[in-house]
Amino acid sequence: TLKEAARLALYTLFPVVRLNHLLSQLQKEREFLLQHGYSLSYARCKL
Repeated sequence: TLKEAARLALYTLFPVVRLNHLLSQLQKEREFLLQHGYSLSYARCKL
């Protein structure tokens, strides 16, 4: 679909957008992970 093509183009051209989206998803799932005994941490580094 056009929506999927646009998302793919955005993520391909701007990987930081994809990274921020993934981090947002992880933050939303943080409480669920904590309830099941998992902790979540991530670190960023400049490339």
